[in-house]
Amino acid sequence: KIKTKGDLVFLFTTDEEAGMTGAKFYTKANKGKVNYYIALDGGYEGFTYAGIGINWYRHHFIGPGGHTRSRTPPYSASLPLAHAIARIYELKVPTNPSSNLNIGMLGGSEVPNAKASDAWFTVDLRSTDNNVIAELDKQIANILEEEAKKAGMTVKTDIISSSPAAVLPGNRESHLVKMAEAVHRAMGFDPPIGNAGSNNSSAALLEGITSISTGAGPCADSHALTENCEIEPLYKGIKKMLLLEIALAGLAN
Repeated sequence: KIKTKGDLVFLFTTDEEAGMTGAKFYTKANKGKVNYYIALDGGYEGFTYAGIGINWYRHHFIGPGGHTRSRTPPYSASLPLAHAIARIYELKVPTNPSSNLNIGMLGGSEVPNAKASDAWFTVDLRSTDNNVIAELDKQIANILEEEAKKAGMTVKTDIISSSPAAVLPGNRESHLVKMAEAVHRAMGFDPPIGNAGSNNSSAALLEGITSISTGAGPCADSHALTENCEIEPLYKGIKKMLLLEIALAGLAN
């Protein structure tokens, strides 16, 4: 048996990445009691020490709708939606600081012979710089208003979730990060160390808790049809996690 000086808490949470409500609840309730927080995510060979800001929206174009042959305007709300999406994808999204923009979902009429009275799409906007997110938000809002005005329609925006970039000053040189790097090297890895994690570590960082995210197994092609994870290396990945946790907690004897 191994006894540690500090407690190890294995936490199972809900709503990972899309709001992080479980991790946020725990870190808020235990602020001042948690020394280090390690989030399990991707990154088998390395880890991240900061979190990317993530804003998710559902934008609606609202119009009169009607039948294909009705005397309402000759187009459905899908027309300004299409124009807006094309313009949004022309926006300049910086690579430094690391930033991303994706339109992942679309919706409108539920039958072919109806003009959509509510056509919508989602935006996933990310950056390690909150100012970049704010500027892209502003540009997207202007595009939506302009296209709605051209079509004689209105815009409604629902915020699905919003989490700012999580950067804890000094975290890169913290004991946790140095220990994580040492453990990875001891396990035979040459760890890539990044600042754009997209997981529950952000909840801890935003509460001022030193945190990283890393993975227990090698995976690739997230959310693609070719997404995959290797099973055999999991033993090494779990061993890496336990070694890091015990090193941080310290042996009792």
